[in-house]
Amino acid sequence: MKLSWKSILDVKDAPTTCGVYQYWKNNELVYIGKAINIKARLTSHTQNARLDAKEAAIVASDTIKYTLCDTEFKALLLESDLIRVHKPPHNRIWKDDKSYLYIIIDLTDPFPHPHFARAHELKNVASTKKLHIFGPFPSGKIAEEVLRAIRRLIPFCMARKISKHPCFYSRIGLCNPCPSNILNITYPVCDILKRQYRAQIKQVIKILEGNIDPVIQDLAIQMKVASNKQDFETALLIRTKIERFTRFITTHSFTDRHYSYNNAAEKLALLQTVLAKYLGGQSLNRIECYDASNSAMHDSVVSMTVMTSGLLDNGQYRRFKINNPRAVSDFDRLDETIIRRLKNKTWAKADLVVIDGGTPQLRRLQRIFDKEECSPFYIGLAKHPDRLIIPNKYDFDVIKLPADHPGLQLLEQLRDEAHRFANVYRKILEKKRTTL
Repeated sequence: MKLSWKSILDVKDAPTTCGVYQYWKNNELVYIGKAINIKARLTSHTQNARLDAKEAAIVASDTIKYTLCDTEFKALLLESDLIRVHKPPHNRIWKDDKSYLYIIIDLTDPFPHPHFARAHELKNVASTKKLHIFGPFPSGKIAEEVLRAIRRLIPFCMARKISKHPCFYSRIGLCNPCPSNILNITYPVCDILKRQYRAQIKQVIKILEGNIDPVIQDLAIQMKVASNKQDFETALLIRTKIERFTRFITTHSFTDRHYSYNNAAEKLALLQTVLAKYLGGQSLNRIECYDASNSAMHDSVVSMTVMTSGLLDNGQYRRFKINNPRAVSDFDRLDETIIRRLKNKTWAKADLVVIDGGTPQLRRLQRIFDKEECSPFYIGLAKHPDRLIIPNKYDFDVIKLPADHPGLQLLEQLRDEAHRFANVYRKILEKKRTTL
């Protein structure tokens, strides 16, 4: 891939888009990283420098360079490749032989297949035209996720030894053509399938090198050819594979959770990305979350917890004792609380209001928010599984994020804090009531 690097001296000049960044000091490359939001990640380094000597050494650099990537998947592959080639002193990824994996493909094998190797296994091995080495990857889980996603698009074998019988994965289309089947077929079909298999492996190599577009274009051509032949089943299968892979590389998070003390800025940036089409460019500096609690129809309360810049801000928490004796449900309690909150102009305005609940709660509160001349953006966080409920012009959108999505985890942290804070206040009132 041809890379275009831009240099900046101040973090404030960094873009808020996905890419790979480098810290340079005295013309020496000291650190390489990836981020879905470069500015947020660089800010996180600066914040962590107050707590960690290594982070302080990184941010003491005199120049920052960055290059943009359209997906985090491409940024991950590029970051791994650059770390392997340049071995920056502050990237522990390339130093730790126990923790980090490489993906190896040896084209000298009759049936090349991707497999994993640790750094100590590759000390005296160099990448060549026949031996392709990709990585290091931050964790075994991430390396496996990468291969699993590619395998659903381009089938390949991962067996260490070719047996006499087809493997299980050949039955579900993840190993096709299966080398075991190829060996059991006579010439010339055997030779044709062997060339097909090697062609697919070369496509896998292209993806791991970050050259994804040519592979997708080639599959699109195959889909069109199948459609012209009225082989609609094959065309539909290829289209489904392309859509699934594209969705995976554009939405999946490959963030390593172990390298940073405070990645709140990154989590917030990922949440902002998820909600971008609803926010219209608005930032999420202040997020408020509301949760109701009561004890056997007594001591009805609602809590308000707050996040500022992605961090819990307990000095801004508020608790509401429900005054209306007819507020017999959580809907009624949230009604009263939101009305009281919106009337209070002395508190900072929320950029995002999160309601612990789903469509029923939002539908009930919608009439209250709609009356506001400048209503805050509000969503619901529904459970089992956790998902975002977002009002649109006509109804409600549902956004389901992976359980490990940092943006979802940020909202879950705020929601769980609201639940805790509401229960604490309810127990205080309950104790007062029962000890009189």
